Amino acid sequence: MSPDALRFYEREGLLPAVPRSSGGARRYDPAVLDQLRVITALRGIGFGLAEVRDLLGAKTSPTVRGRVAAARASLERMDELLDEKECRLADARTQLASWRAELDAGEPWPDTPLPW
Repeated sequence: MSPDALRFYEREGLLPAVPRSSGGARRYDPAVLDQLRVITALRGIGFGLAEVRDLLGAKTSPTVRGRVAAARASLERMDELLDEKECRLADARTQLASWRAELDAGEPWPDTPLPW
């Protein structure tokens, strides 16, 4: 991950400011690295900062019961969003298959230059 991405996540409040070595390198403890894995996994499948912030925010409740309730609610919202993404992905795959079939039906294509 690029230093710019790490600084961005720190500025957005998704990662805490981390201590630095005497040489200025950031020193990430295992909890922050775990948080970073969650961020990159969620961002990698298309979740926005708001969804990532929502899930990570579940850890801010001062009680165990509050954290568990917040985590369950956030995970439920994420699950619903994943269902929506799966439906959109299925629709996109259907459209691509249709276009591919149209292209395949026109084979063989003439090797004729186009006028533009």
